[in-house]
Amino acid sequence: MSVTPCSSPAATPNSNLARAMYLWTPSTVINTDPHLQTLVNWCCNNGVNYVFMDFYSMLGGANWTAANLARVQTALDNLHKSGFKVFALSGDVSWTYNQQWVLKNVIQPFLRYQNLATSPTQRFDGWSLDIEYWTDGTQQASVACPQLCDFVRAVKKITGLPVGVFAAFYLKDSTGTRPSFSYQGKTAQDGEFIMDNADFVVVGAYRNHAQDNGTDGPGQITLFQPWYNYASQVGDNIGLFCGSETQNQTPAYITYFGMTRTQMEAQHTLISQAFAPGGTLAAPISSTFLGQAIDEYVSWSAMSA
Repeated sequence: MSVTPCSSPAATPNSNLARAMYLWTPSTVINTDPHLQTLVNWCCNNGVNYVFMDFYSMLGGANWTAANLARVQTALDNLHKSGFKVFALSGDVSWTYNQQWVLKNVIQPFLRYQNLATSPTQRFDGWSLDIEYWTDGTQQASVACPQLCDFVRAVKKITGLPVGVFAAFYLKDSTGTRPSFSYQGKTAQDGEFIMDNADFVVVGAYRNHAQDNGTDGPGQITLFQPWYNYASQVGDNIGLFCGSETQNQTPAYITYFGMTRTQMEAQHTLISQAFAPGGTLAAPISSTFLGQAIDEYVSWSAMSA
């Protein structure tokens, strides 16, 4: 069986410029043509035009094999021919201070992969980094965030491609609750520094409701608002995705797991209405709010309609 690219993908929901989807388990999703066809069809039918595909588990370090290389090339070729962008997804909390290892085991294999591509459709369009230093109690934001920002700029320079970053919503707030620190002559919260250096940010505004409620506090709109405010003030050179979780997590109110896709889409519509879409995805990005980024393919596709 061969894979058939999508000829007429569905429009992104709510007239958003983009809808991104995380793909953390490509080894079980693109390992056969039927599985890959299912992925392509899902993206086509659900308005996905950005796919963040885990790179390290397929081609990083000792994971590089001829079979993995062939499957990644086939996947990117068919996703691109379906009209989608594909970003290399990778990251670990240790990457802030272990960058020499990352350069050897992730960036160098990435460059090798890009050079082996026989067609532009087989190449990645950029990077989506998930380096959650804030989850490591031994790392201080005043040290780890500058390390992350330096790494983002290095990856952009080495690969010549745009780089996006995942960030927890609380790295930028409107109340000054998050401590500020100095970096490159500026004093701010780490969320601002991440926006200053990345091409786009996925804000992990993880809740199962768009608006505030009296049960578990602020909704996705409130959590996303400080990021939108800052990005709008500094100019249209940074795009923001509002992140939604669909995996089984605790506490339950941070994920749409257990709800239907229809219920989740109703909340996403409210978010889109709060942050007017428009502009283009051309460099530099001319829109602050890009759309939703959904974590992740396997759990999202398992939700009932």
